[in-house]
Amino acid sequence: MLEWVHAQWQAFLGIGILFICIPIIAFIDVRWKLVPRNGLLHMTTTLGVRYFIGMMAFIIINILSLLIIPSFPIAVPFTVSVILLFAIMIWG
Repeated sequence: MLEWVHAQWQAFLGIGILFICIPIIAFIDVRWKLVPRNGLLHMTTTLGVRYFIGMMAFIIINILSLLIIPSFPIAVPFTVSVILLFAIMIWG
């Protein structure tokens, strides 16, 4: 009955991490009153906005890599996506 779960655990893990990070970022934003700042994105952003933009970039890079070159190893666009996500979160 649950055979499909075995093959899709990565999706559950990714969605779980996405939704676990949202309340953590909200707590950090409320607790320490972070100031919006300009950075890599050339617009004033808070931590939550940078997280959202970084996750959208992460998703778009991975989906486009699967659509353009399906036989390409997924580790390469995943690594690029993680580096971009951290760059946006830190310097964004």
